[in-house]
This record gives sequence, C-alpha cells and structure tokens, in this order.
Amino acid sequence: MFTGGKSVLACASVLLALAAQTSAHAIPSPALGVKGTPARSDVQRPSTAKPCGSIDPATTIDTSTAIPAAADGTVTMTVTDFNAGADGSRSVAVQVDASGKGTSFVAGTVSKNGNAAPTTVGSDQVTFTLPAGTKCVGGKAGNLCLVSVKTTAGFGACTVVSQGAAAAAAPAAAAPPAAAAAGTTAAAAAAAAGTKAAAAAGTGATANTGSAGAANAAKKAGKKGGKKGAKKAGAKKAGAAKGAKGAKKAKAAAAGGAAPAAAAAKAPAAAAAKKAGTRAARALRLELNLD
Repeated sequence: MFTGGKSVLACASVLLALAAQTSAHAIPSPALGVKGTPARSDVQRPSTAKPCGSIDPATTIDTSTAIPAAADGTVTMTVTDFNAGADGSRSVAVQVDASGKGTSFVAGTVSKNGNAAPTTVGSDQVTFTLPAGTKCVGGKAGNLCLVSVKTTAGFGACTVVSQGAAAAAAPAAAAPPAAAAAGTTAAAAAAAAGTKAAAAAGTGATANTGSAGAANAAKKAGKKGGKKGAKKAGAKKAGAAKGAKGAKKAKAAAAGGAAPAAAAAKAPAAAAAKKAGTRAARALRLELNLD
C-alpha cells in the first residue's frame, strides 16, 4: 500500500513538473544555438551538469549571435517570458565561462535585472558585468565567452558574449574595403590633383614658351624694324641733305640771277631817264628861244 502511495506521489511530482515546464518559460536573447528571435520551444533548464541545457556549446558557439561586451565589461541582453507570474520570471543570475567550452563557470554581477513576477508576457533589458579580469578566449576567433542565464523559476539558456581586441578586429576586418575605397578615392583625388597640376604646369610651360616666343619675335621684329627704320631714316637724312644742298644751290642761283635782272631792269630805266632828260632840255631850250 505504501509502495503504491509512493508511486502516486512520484507520478504527481512528474506531472506537476511537466505542467510547470509547459506553463513557465523565459529565455535570454540572443540564445546559444538559436537563429533569430527565440521561441517557447527554445527555452532550456540550465543546471550544474548541463549549464546550457540540451544545447552543445562546442558545436554552436561560433554560429550563434554574440553580444559585444562594453569596454568596462558590462553586457546588456534581452530576457523574454512566455507567460505571466513567478513561473515566467525575467529575473536572472548569470555564470560566465571565459573558455567558451561550458566547463568552468564563474558568477557574473547583475546590475539591472528583470521582473521576477511579470503580470504580462513581455521582455526586460538585463545588464550584467563580466567577472573582474575576464578574458574571453573561446570560439575560433578566440574572443568569445559562454554565459549561462537562469531565471528565478529555473528556466533560461546560454548566450555568447564577444570581448576585447579580437571583437574589435572583426569590424576592423570588414573595414579594409572601406579603407581601400578611401584609399582609391584619395588616390583618385591625388591623381586628379596631379593632372590639374600637370595641366597647370603645361599651361604655364606653354605660356612661358609663348612668352619666350613672343619676346624673341618682338626682339627680332625690333631688330628688323630698327634696321628698316634706320635705313629709312638714313634715306630721309640723305634726302634732306640733298634737299638742303639743292636749296642752297637754288638760293645761290636765285642770287646770281637777280643781279643781271636788276642790271637789265636798271639799264632801260636809265635810258628812259636820259631820254626824258633830253626832251626836257629841248623843250626848255625851245621855250627860251635858244634854238
């Protein structure tokens, strides 16, 4: 009879446990081994023997979404419940395994916790800090920590945290294309600047060449013009000299011709005067009856 009673009690306990497991669920997000938003079926029951429940860290840590840890070691995650009340508690405790293997956990410090007895289904932002001196070395990148998250109702799952220089190296690794693009842009700008400089230099050189050519042409034209001008000036000077010489001769000729002309003009006048004098004398004589 007592044996039968124990069996009934055992069955009742199992049924109660199953009923609790069916009605009470909460899980951190992102969760180990879960792609996208976790569902009710992804909820685990972390324990000392199995900190991540039925999920194997070795095969899922590198394919799971990691939460970046801040420089001061703080980490913020989302905890979602699928039913209200204490069984759907969003208040958690965390254990951190820096190796990422799920074999050696140290308690982390929760600074901002979730609701231990939510009245509705929903989510809380939970913030915790990695243990002092923690250096995440798990995963292929060597910068991952494994964190076991367990609610006050006993539900939860594991999540992955990335940390340190290797975590920064991932975005930095994606940076080279941007750096290359920047380098290409800079090179293009430098090339453009060089082309402009070369064009400017070419233009300057052309201008200098033109200036030099113009100077040479001006010099040649000056020399040629000077020679022609000198020649013409010489011709004019010679002409002027000839003209002056001719004028002198003309003056001399005029002076020479004036004397005979004056003499020629004087002779008739003298003759006329003489003739007039003769007539006057004759008339006078007639008047005086001298004749």
